[in-house]
Amino acid sequence: MISSQLSAGMHSCLTHSLACHRRCTETAAHVLHGANVHSEAKHLVALLDCAQMCMVHADFMMRRSPHHVHLAKESAEICDACAALCEQHPEPDGEMARCAEACRSCAQSCREMRT
Repeated sequence: MISSQLSAGMHSCLTHSLACHRRCTETAAHVLHGANVHSEAKHLVALLDCAQMCMVHADFMMRRSPHHVHLAKESAEICDACAALCEQHPEPDGEMARCAEACRSCAQSCREMRT
C-alpha cells in the first residue's frame, strides 16, 4: 500500500514508474524469447535501462528521499528514449506499442511531479 504521506504527484509517478518497470522488463523478455528478432542491441539496452531507472526512481520515492526530484528528470528522459525506440519497432502483437505507451505515461508523470 502506498503511504498517505506521498503527494498526489508522487503517488501518480510511483504508480507509473512501477508499471513502466514491469512493461519494459516484460518487453525485454519478449524481445529475447519472441519470434521477432531485433537486431539492434541498443533497443534491448534501452528497455533494460528504462526498467532499471524506473525501479530506482520508485525506490527513492517510496522512502521519500529528497533526491527523487533529481531522478524524475532523468527517468523522464530515459523513458522518452525507450518509447521512441519501441515506436520504431511495430509488431503485430502490439507489445512494442504497449511498451511505448507505458514509457510515455511514466515520462509525463515524472515531468508533472512537483514534490
